[in-house]
Amino acid sequence: MAKHFRLQAFLLTALLLSTAPAQALLNEPAPLLKPYSATYHLVKGGMAAEVERHLERSGDSHWQLHDSARVLFFSLQETAIVSFDGQNIKPIKYRYRQSPGKSKDQTIRYNWKEKEATFDLDDGQRRTELKPETFDKLSYQLQLRLDLLAGRLHQPRTYNLVDRGRHKQYRVEKVGEEILTIDQRQMQTVKLRQTREGKDRETFIWVAPDLDYLIIKMERDDDDERIEMQLKPDTLKIGS
Repeated sequence: MAKHFRLQAFLLTALLLSTAPAQALLNEPAPLLKPYSATYHLVKGGMAAEVERHLERSGDSHWQLHDSARVLFFSLQETAIVSFDGQNIKPIKYRYRQSPGKSKDQTIRYNWKEKEATFDLDDGQRRTELKPETFDKLSYQLQLRLDLLAGRLHQPRTYNLVDRGRHKQYRVEKVGEEILTIDQRQMQTVKLRQTREGKDRETFIWVAPDLDYLIIKMERDDDDERIEMQLKPDTLKIGS
């Protein structure tokens, strides 16, 4: 069951070699985060779940991104707490919990002063070196939106992530533009392709420029089954 609904394994995880931000070239303000909440419909095979996502401010410079899902007896909670300097994200803490079972649970604490990340896992504790611009599976998504807003996606870019004590590299590139019809609404989107070093699997992501590059849809073929996650537009609420 966890395999079917572990959102983090399906949400995008990478992005593109940086170029100078468009805002800097035009002397425009850096893009700002905006609180929001939304519901996504997640399907794998014949099973489905609703995924709730919330982004909220948790202090002057701290933000929290939270995902939750529940279906039958399975549930998950995933949270990333980050600092935001007006242009870039720096993760502070990441937490993943699923029920039943604890084998996938983990908490990551980032110590940027000591350049070390600590992982609390079901089988003990691990530590690894922190490289500059290192993210987890949620916090990097916030940086991705900022990079898209700043025009840093002219060429493919690789992001470094940490997960369960290991470093992983993901590469994302622009594929093109598409108009999606969702709940009888047409939405202009940019399509991205995500790949992971050493893996053949591809994930495709559609983001909406008119919604500050919010994720609209994702697809991935996993063990001969397709996983799809799609925004329910009527649930989207953007705060001030």
